[in-house]
Amino acid sequence: MSLYVVKFGGSSVGNIGRIKLTASIVSKYVEDGHRVVVVTSAMHGVTNYLIDLVRSVHDSADHREYDAVISSGEQIAAGLLAARLCAMRFPAVSLNCYQIPIHAAGNFSNANITSIDISKINDLINDNIIPVITGFQGVSGDHDIMTTGRGGSDSTACSIAYVIKADECLIYTDVDGIYTADPRIVLKANRLDEISYEEMLDLAYCGAEVLQPQSVLIAMRCHVKIRVLSSFTDTGGTIVTNKVPIPNARKVTGIAHNTNLAKIVISEIDLACATLLEKIGQIDLLAIEDNTISFLFQKSRLNEVKAILKDSEKYKLLSDIGLVTIVGYGFKADQSTFLEVMDVLKRMQLHPKQISVTETTISIVISLHQIDEVVNTLHSEFFNFDAQ
Repeated sequence: MSLYVVKFGGSSVGNIGRIKLTASIVSKYVEDGHRVVVVTSAMHGVTNYLIDLVRSVHDSADHREYDAVISSGEQIAAGLLAARLCAMRFPAVSLNCYQIPIHAAGNFSNANITSIDISKINDLINDNIIPVITGFQGVSGDHDIMTTGRGGSDSTACSIAYVIKADECLIYTDVDGIYTADPRIVLKANRLDEISYEEMLDLAYCGAEVLQPQSVLIAMRCHVKIRVLSSFTDTGGTIVTNKVPIPNARKVTGIAHNTNLAKIVISEIDLACATLLEKIGQIDLLAIEDNTISFLFQKSRLNEVKAILKDSEKYKLLSDIGLVTIVGYGFKADQSTFLEVMDVLKRMQLHPKQISVTETTISIVISLHQIDEVVNTLHSEFFNFDAQ
């Protein structure tokens, strides 16, 4: 008999029909003799709706009230899922971050889970009652609700899996695992049976939206085994765990892309620039040269960036850009992969706005409209197994 933490994303609880399907998945684990703790996101679209509600009354609402509003979506989903399980004669109880409690610290809207009291969770498990826990949130030292960033339910699930010593953390989403590229734009993308924490972390940071980066970091540090599964298909999914061999000894694991970025180029590093760097979590520091700095940041923070730099004329803002990242290993030690990438771009007659290389990533900043074509072409180059 195994102990599982089972997390369901917004698409898995997107409507009443899907909540019933999700409850059936949970009940199957119980029928098979396993113990289960459930973590749920808000229903699909609800968080965005709540964000719009907050902004409709105040463009720059206090982050405390912002978090108080947008965290309510998870409580609705948890209550509905627990109610459905009870209707199926599987005793369940919904719990929010206060009721456990889950402690958090840091900044509103981007907090980190610091500790979890597991006594209530263990009591319920021992009484054969399924805890259905709200993801994405924790309670601060001042007793305020703090949210943990988009996708934060993944972090909740991994943290709970660690503290209760679960055998696995099962992440149910709308795709049946981790792919070599986004299967929505690369139809021939390959599902990976296994991937290492480090590779998954790079993919997540660079735009792959299956797992929140912070959750992968928690799993890696705490040795939590993650399995990514689909709520809609019955496949083996992808295991995220310790280092695994690369199939066919290839250096490239996958290709990620991010279309939610903007780039800023500041011609003179002044107080406004320093303030910006302190407040904005940049994705990648691209260049510091001749007293000029340029970096990428999330488009969701575009208005905040403009507000900070409103009195400065020493910057250039580019929003029609995207990032394509090849993830693998040994890119600096052996430049053959980088040269292959450059050859592909040359054949496509593309002139990237920026290229940066680390040991595990090759990142290319290009125009937004070129993203799909570049991802598909690079995928064909590195994953054309028929040619091997």
